[in-house]
Order: sequence, then structure tokens, then C-alpha cells
Amino acid sequence: MMKRLVAVSLCALLLLCGCGGVKIVPQGGAGSQVNLAEGSITQVKNGLSLSVRVQDLEVRPYQRVDNLVSLHVAVVNGGERDQSLSLGRFFLVDEAGRQATPVPPAEVQEMIARDSFYLIPYPYVGYYYLQDAVRVSRAAEFDSSLPYFPARFPQTLHTEALPEAILLPGSRVSGLLYFVADLTRMKSFELRYFLPESTLAGEADFRFAFSVEKN
Repeated sequence: MMKRLVAVSLCALLLLCGCGGVKIVPQGGAGSQVNLAEGSITQVKNGLSLSVRVQDLEVRPYQRVDNLVSLHVAVVNGGERDQSLSLGRFFLVDEAGRQATPVPPAEVQEMIARDSFYLIPYPYVGYYYLQDAVRVSRAAEFDSSLPYFPARFPQTLHTEALPEAILLPGSRVSGLLYFVADLTRMKSFELRYFLPESTLAGEADFRFAFSVEKN
């Protein structure tokens, strides 16, 4: 019993500490407006305005294999014609040139579901005994308000995600992009976006640069 309590306490401590030693800093550049207070970068091109900031370094409180990160993107069409927003034209690129593309919310939900039996109420600790997972699983069948991370979170994956859309003049959308990436292991990274009419072989129309500072 004592060993189990020690293991639970250590796991809780690690989760609470999390990524406290890492700071994501937006970098300025030509055509960029940096808001250090909210950690965002805004750029405007062809009447289209994009604002980007890191939302979650860890979408899930406990990562078994692949780390999921989310970035918040706000898009405003300030032009006089409609604009298409295509999620497949966003790329997350680190300092070594490794790139990642957005993970659809349905796939994110599947990844969370695979880990669900290793968790207990967010944001505390993981299961160490099979019977614990079975007990919570049975309780969840009768208590929809159970503070159990995978039981509550998946429905918000879709509602909070950035949608593909046709933006009418003067309209705006915002939401999250999910990537399989570990920003804490990077020195720097960029979120790049290519307008639908641009070739992927050329320069990205939007480039949002961030540095990763470790204490």
C-alpha cells in the first residue's frame, strides 16, 4: 500500500510540474505584430489576417507515446472577396526542418481513447492496477459528470477545432490546430500557411516563428 501511495504522489508531482521549465516566445519579423502578453503573432496578406499562439503543450495530461500539441488560430477576412481556409495547407516545422501536418479531431479522439484506461480524474495520476480502471469505467456508465478526462474532453475536440471554411468579406473564424509534436524538445519552430492559390514548392504566405526557451 505504501509503495502505491509513493508512486501515485510522484506521478502527481510530475504532472503538476509538467512543462513549467519551458517558455514559448513569439518572434517578430517583417509584417508581424507580436503580442507578448498573450504570446501571439498576427500577420496580414491579401486582406486575410491570421493570429497564432500556442494553446496547449500537452493536449492530454498523460502521454503514452505521441505528444499532442494545440495551436490557436484566429482568421479574419478583411478583404472585399471571399477567402478559402484549407487546413491541409498548414505546416508545423522545427529548426531541423522536421514538419508535421494538422491531425483531424476524429484522429485526436482516437488517440485519447487508446490512453483512456491509463488515466483517472484529470489532472492527477495514472492507473496502476487493472481493477482501478474497471471500477472507473463502470462508474462512468452511470455518471456522465464524472471528472474523468477522456469522458469529458473528446466532444470539445470538434467544437474547438479550427474549421475549413469559406470566409465571406468581413467574417472571421477561430479554433485549434492539433499536431503530433513535442515543442519542449525543440529550439524553435514555425507555423506556416500557404494560401490555396500558392504553390507548396514556394515560400509560405504566412510564417509564424516561435523560440523555445528552457530554464
